[in-house]
Amino acid sequence: MTIRTTPGRQVSYGLALLVAVVGVATAMVWGVTGVLDQVQQPEAFTRAHISGTLTVNLTQVGAHVIYYESHGPAAVSAGQLKVLDASHRAVAVRPYSLDLRYDVPGMPGALGTAIGVFEADHTGAFAISANSPVRDAQAQLAIGDDLAPATLRAVLLPVLTALLSIIAAIAIAARTWSRRERKDQP
Repeated sequence: MTIRTTPGRQVSYGLALLVAVVGVATAMVWGVTGVLDQVQQPEAFTRAHISGTLTVNLTQVGAHVIYYESHGPAAVSAGQLKVLDASHRAVAVRPYSLDLRYDVPGMPGALGTAIGVFEADHTGAFAISANSPVRDAQAQLAIGDDLAPATLRAVLLPVLTALLSIIAAIAIAARTWSRRERKDQP
């Protein structure tokens, strides 16, 4: 028994292969660029030495994450952080619920650790300080966006895209094969 493929079937199988290859390749490029973008985010964080006060001008309302950057484990907790708005009103700081760490730009071997989150209900200047003695002379506080959601999106959306393209390719190939089987039956 020989299996013949007509030009129409070859085009359909080729289309299935093209959908899979283009979908997976696009997802890989999207994922790599998304993760690299998130790896570079800490470069834009505002920083201050741990013994000083970090003053930041927030341009967006909502959650802002406070990070502890040093060569050792985090020596400051959310309970030791003090955040004041421009009117010198205290802003509540809650512990960061995930274990989020990153390599600190410009400090080889240092890690940044998310330690606290506060909600800014308005834009403007905010002062952040830590009420804790710290042994690491290079330790600093940093403030920036929450890296976790964007990193998850940078990974999960491309993976979903790759899976959907493979499913679409299998569906195209299966439909082509199914039509061939029906035509070959007497």
